[in-house]
Amino acid sequence: MSAILFEKRGQQAWITLNRPQHKNIMNGEMFVQLADAWQEVRDDSAIRVAVVTAAGDRDFCCGGDLGELIPLWTGARQPQNELEQRLLDDPMIPDKIMLKGEPLYKPIIAAINGRALGGGTELLQATDIRIAADHAQFGLPEPRAGVVPGAGSMVRLARQLPYAHAMKILLGGEPVSAAEALAMGLVSEVVPLEQLQARAEHYAENVCRQAPLALQAIKRTAIETHTQSWADAYSFEMEQAGAVMMSKDAREGPRAFKEKRAPEFRGE
Repeated sequence: MSAILFEKRGQQAWITLNRPQHKNIMNGEMFVQLADAWQEVRDDSAIRVAVVTAAGDRDFCCGGDLGELIPLWTGARQPQNELEQRLLDDPMIPDKIMLKGEPLYKPIIAAINGRALGGGTELLQATDIRIAADHAQFGLPEPRAGVVPGAGSMVRLARQLPYAHAMKILLGGEPVSAAEALAMGLVSEVVPLEQLQARAEHYAENVCRQAPLALQAIKRTAIETHTQSWADAYSFEMEQAGAVMMSKDAREGPRAFKEKRAPEFRGE
């Protein structure tokens, strides 16, 4: 059984973490397949939005499978298949799965079907719109094991949330509920589990109706200017706006409005 399910639904890419019997914990196979999935989303111009979710109704992802990964990385055991060998050969794969090394400017929606602990909470910080089932939980328990959440959380979380909320998750060690995560701003919306799929589809379809170059410029600007000075940030924003205004899509939008029809954006 593949650790990652990758499905193209028209202009949408659906990525499903697929180890429900193991709490969707990330092993070597999942690392490599998730890195490949993100690369396909990045490279395929037909894909306008990605949705990441998980199999089952209890766990989104409860971290990394340290029992498999640490012996592999330390040489205590040999790779058992081609994917584990790729993980050893490419030390950047852990960064790639968290979109640390090379940002992905296409919109990413997370449909969080259960507990997101450790690496699960870290992965969510690489996404844009986050819909959680009402029984979901979030947490970074790494310090309890004597390690740190080093897949992006020590940098990202305090930039994405108010400082005190971020530090409660980073230092507290205890999971927070979906309702608490919503109040903090960690997630965008909380719904009953049976509505999760439909809400993710709603957001994905809405993204696909909009101009892809415009959305990517918006996300790129939000990410790249986060720590810049106001002057540098506004300059970058104008560069992005100018590039979009020169696109065919920028002409198609007003034309469609004038002709009272839905625009046909092509990402050009």
